[in-house]
Amino acid sequence: MPLPVPEKENIPSSTATLGSLPFSIVVTSNFEVDMKFLDWYLKVGVVSALIGASMELFMIKTGFYDKVTVLESEKQAWENSPEAQAIREALNPWRHHDAEETKKS
Repeated sequence: MPLPVPEKENIPSSTATLGSLPFSIVVTSNFEVDMKFLDWYLKVGVVSALIGASMELFMIKTGFYDKVTVLESEKQAWENSPEAQAIREALNPWRHHDAEETKKS
């Protein structure tokens, strides 16, 4: 024997929109919240998380992070070398302007 379903009260509800997002939240006085397209947003969230996790797993398995760590350490070593500092000073278009400012003050 099926259980009787209680009837909903005819209470006016208000629809709120958040910016230009394509969903609305309907709040009644009983604090029931119905969100349109909630299942679609959950599916998109789950699929996005799975894609992100698979990309991270691929990068770990291929040794991507090890290669990037080596490249970044070589780059930092080069940037701190005397040759790189000399090149940086030679290519600075404000080097004469900065020198004049320090002489005036």
